[in-house]
Amino acid sequence: MPMNRKLYPKNWDAIALAIKTEVNWTCENCGRPCRRPGEDDGDLRDRIELEHEQWAGDLDELEDDEEFGCMVLVPKLTRFTLTTAHLDHQPENCDRSNLRASCSVCHCRYDLKAMATK
Repeated sequence: MPMNRKLYPKNWDAIALAIKTEVNWTCENCGRPCRRPGEDDGDLRDRIELEHEQWAGDLDELEDDEEFGCMVLVPKLTRFTLTTAHLDHQPENCDRSNLRASCSVCHCRYDLKAMATK
């Protein structure tokens, strides 16, 4: 769901950073290691390939390039972005029990399930 900053507390960035740091920049749902502050694409790729081999297959995806008529390897590094999800979808409820560090994939899935029930 789109983020409306007006609904969040002024210290939201600090709250979210504290949670992400607490879980060592790892998704609390699926265990995906995520990009750390200041980590560039090359460093992220190296860390995943060397320390988290089971996730290396998610770094890129083969896609059909219609212009050249071949398959190309496309980076999918946004899958390794850590977010902070409100389990009740109420941005003002920042109790730790209502917040979960989720990779972008898990956060999207969680929000889509909630939207499907509306």
